[in-house]
Amino acid sequence: MPRLQQLMKPAGEFREVLFWLLLLGSWQFLVVPGTRDNVCGLAGTLAFLVFAYRNLGRLKGLGLAYAAWRPASRRGWLAAVASGLVAGCIVFAIGSSSGSGAVLNEDWRLAVLQVTLGPVLEEVLFRGYLFAVLVWALKSLTEDPVRDRLVIMVSATVFALAHCAQPGVSWLELACITSTGMLYGWLRHASGSTAPAAASHAVYNLTLYVAATLVAMTQAGGTIAR
Repeated sequence: MPRLQQLMKPAGEFREVLFWLLLLGSWQFLVVPGTRDNVCGLAGTLAFLVFAYRNLGRLKGLGLAYAAWRPASRRGWLAAVASGLVAGCIVFAIGSSSGSGAVLNEDWRLAVLQVTLGPVLEEVLFRGYLFAVLVWALKSLTEDPVRDRLVIMVSATVFALAHCAQPGVSWLELACITSTGMLYGWLRHASGSTAPAAASHAVYNLTLYVAATLVAMTQAGGTIAR
């Protein structure tokens, strides 16, 4: 029996392997031009989202235990959706008032990535692995309340700095990214899971896209009317 359990142990990581295969494979299919590849990417993305949700709390092998992909309470999910929606509206309003409103990307594949796979990957990295490393590094240096705030702020700062690789990122955008990063960090801390942070991140991106689309449609209608 012990030998049988030992032989079956690698099979226990099948879910973790499938998690990464669906995530990265679907991403690759979406970014490659070609209708057939894009259809595979969309199907893979849908399969990944269903698989990831159904396996909340079950992905612990291959280092995913540190990613904290765990279930959350109904209140946690509602807080995630509401906070993402409110943050998206606020950031869009700030961008519009400053003259640097959200720009719609004409590539629909990028939009799909930014509201599905992108938020999951970023939150697993920044509010999952990085969060766990910071908690471990600061565990013996400060008391829990101070440590928690530091972990949220540092992970948000690193999250914002990672976006500096994108061309044309302004200081205002970095400030908004840092603020939303702290929001995701708070959700991660309050719920004990990266999943609500990923949901809030996805709703935030979707809100920006919807708001920018509505504004563009309104402006186009106004131009036609004149």
